Amino acid sequence: MTVATTAVLPFALTACSSGDTSSSSTVESGPSARPTAGGPNAGLLNGTRLKSLLLPVGVLPKGYKADPQATRDSGKAFAPPSSSSAVDLAGACPKLEASAWIQTSGIESASFAQGDFANASQEEFNQEIDSFRGADAQTVMTRLEQVLKHCAHFKDTSNGTTASVTIKTAKVPKVGDQTLKAVLSAPEWEGGTTLVATRVGKVVITTFYNVQSSDMGASGLGLTKKIVAQVQQAK
Repeated sequence: MTVATTAVLPFALTACSSGDTSSSSTVESGPSARPTAGGPNAGLLNGTRLKSLLLPVGVLPKGYKADPQATRDSGKAFAPPSSSSAVDLAGACPKLEASAWIQTSGIESASFAQGDFANASQEEFNQEIDSFRGADAQTVMTRLEQVLKHCAHFKDTSNGTTASVTIKTAKVPKVGDQTLKAVLSAPEWEGGTTLVATRVGKVVITTFYNVQSSDMGASGLGLTKKIVAQVQQAK
């Protein structure tokens, strides 16, 4: 999204929900990639497998290119179990304007894969797939809905410009096991952002589509559905 003047709101290409902050495209750490039967990682897809389920650049409009700095995965290893953090509602709203917005849930995943594409106009599509242990995936969806409702209206200041951001959130039926769609807009912006979060079993797919057109990135839902179909086939 751009501000109605000429300033462009910055894209925060942050690390993925697994907590990786390195520039390496693959993070190899933690327990073995081959889950022990009956163990906490049983049935989970590792980062290498999740990476193969991400969409290629060809599904996007012409002009988009992959951003290698924001394309990464956790490799064949799984992150060790960790306790979840409380939802930080006070600091959550600005994080919804960037990729890796799943981090607002405060729950780290066991494995992840993330891909990012941008064009010359600084429009951006980011996709992320995370695998979670136990009932963490359901908790992530509950917390994301809580964050989106809390941030229905907030003020954001970027590059010296303050925007009155509105988020309209809706549940989308018959897409995965649970799906949330949120549209971010502001009178001060040109365009907007569509966020989609979908749970498929113990996997959560999140997408971020930021555009300068009046459709606010509406096609982000259709792109997410493509990822959902691939994850469903992989399980």
